[in-house]
Amino acid sequence: MPVAGRFSDVLRGYFRRRIAIYAGVVIVLAMGAAFGALAAVRVGDPGRADLAAQVQGLLDPPESRRLAAPEEVLHRALVDQVVKTVGVMGLLGLSVIGAPAVLGFVFFRGFVLGFTGAFLVAHLGWRGAVLALAALLPHNVLAVPAVLVAGATAAGFSLAAARVLLGRRDINMYHQFLNTLLLLAASAGALVAAAFLEAYITPVLVDAVARILPAR
Repeated sequence: MPVAGRFSDVLRGYFRRRIAIYAGVVIVLAMGAAFGALAAVRVGDPGRADLAAQVQGLLDPPESRRLAAPEEVLHRALVDQVVKTVGVMGLLGLSVIGAPAVLGFVFFRGFVLGFTGAFLVAHLGWRGAVLALAALLPHNVLAVPAVLVAGATAAGFSLAAARVLLGRRDINMYHQFLNTLLLLAASAGALVAAAFLEAYITPVLVDAVARILPAR
């Protein structure tokens, strides 16, 4: 069998054995998004006014908007998504007892997405739904699966290490470690690509949508 075929079989087997972990991580992300949407609806009047002003500013004419430079957005996205997300989740997973904190990262990611999307829709109606698609969809097509893989990988390693410490002898921690590093690196690579999309593609789409949508 070709090397690519063997690698594909190994990868499928790896994910098949961890389907429960991945399902749990997806559920945590969905719960975060649901809580974020509820929080967006229940946010207090002072905070709502500030957020509404920022959202409405996205629909202002381009010459009156103050947008961060793409390089600044890229740097912030790389730090937040690669270093503070995959890097920290990886370290937590390797620490053996960090699985709950890893799930906390996934929950928070879902919360931010749910809050942002729900607030845009609540404040702008159908215009907010269109704006949410333009602002959130492009880079999150890569970022969300990458976060899910990184979270499940880190949590899976932590659980495997805990089982070994409790007496299991049929788990090869060397292979677990290599698989974890490989998948974390793949997730980081996907998040780097997502950061470039967020910096250079998402603003263009938001600007295009803002030009088309009515200001009121």
